[in-house]
Amino acid sequence: MKGTDFLLRHRNTLLLVLLVTTLLISGLASHRQLQSAPASVTIPVMETPRESLSALEAFRAERAAQVKADIAALEKLCVNPSLEDSLLESAALQLQSIIDARQAESALEGALTGSSLSPCTAVLSGGSLTIVTEKEQITDKESALVLTLAAAHAGLAPENVRIITANSQ
Repeated sequence: MKGTDFLLRHRNTLLLVLLVTTLLISGLASHRQLQSAPASVTIPVMETPRESLSALEAFRAERAAQVKADIAALEKLCVNPSLEDSLLESAALQLQSIIDARQAESALEGALTGSSLSPCTAVLSGGSLTIVTEKEQITDKESALVLTLAAAHAGLAPENVRIITANSQ
């Protein structure tokens, strides 16, 4: 009876000690498992095969990345309050020039997408336009199309337009 009385009187304390002991043992066991487990897990990655880019597509991708970087840099300058007004205006004009040139290039490339010159790339720089195509030769009709589109989308006269074919490189 004496042992039973002790257990009944200290039942809550004994249960608490038993619970704490169980939690400590469980925590130590899981901690040891975590320490023995590998630090990293290797997940197999399956790559999908990519089509190799043509020289024109690679140029377009590189140009797009460069234009994006240039625009970001100029936009940062345009919002910098510590710069003089003349520098801010210069940065804004250069930003607008880059955007205008890129829009004209995109418009020309888009207009030529359905033509026999496609795939091609338009490069507008310094008031002149260069169209690069993978075709070996172009006809007079295709040349006239490029000159017409250059005038319509970029406002350029024929003497400021060059067409480069695969043979002329």
